[in-house]
Amino acid sequence: MADEPIPIDAVMSDLNGQWDASNVTKPSLTTVNGESQPYRFDLNVGDHIIGRTSSPAFDEVPLGNHKYGNRFYNVELELFTLTSRQRLYNLMQEVRRIMHARRHSLTNFQRQMFTTFDEEVGEQANIWTGTISIQLENNGVLLETS
Repeated sequence: MADEPIPIDAVMSDLNGQWDASNVTKPSLTTVNGESQPYRFDLNVGDHIIGRTSSPAFDEVPLGNHKYGNRFYNVELELFTLTSRQRLYNLMQEVRRIMHARRHSLTNFQRQMFTTFDEEVGEQANIWTGTISIQLENNGVLLETS
């Protein structure tokens, strides 16, 4: 049986390879493997994007007689910067540019879509953060696993 593709790895690899530093300086990219996993980074060194699997991680919708179906994978990217609110939006814009330009370019997924951006206003002064939701899709795939 072939390995199931890991959505967050595909997204982070694509961002790493497609980032255009002439649009906005490339941030550090980190993948977190658990929701409650602690992570540390120094924003004085530069901006960060933390990638993780979102909830639900995987959604399968059967079609017709349930032999085929559509699969949806959810990924979340957290953006962090000390620079400015404008910098946060520029980081978001570069992620969105990559998602739109490479909508059908991933090997193990038929489509990747930028779905939402939420700016988070917290109690920390001069730290700008936001969360991007991305959805990967495989439509009309064989659901039987024998």
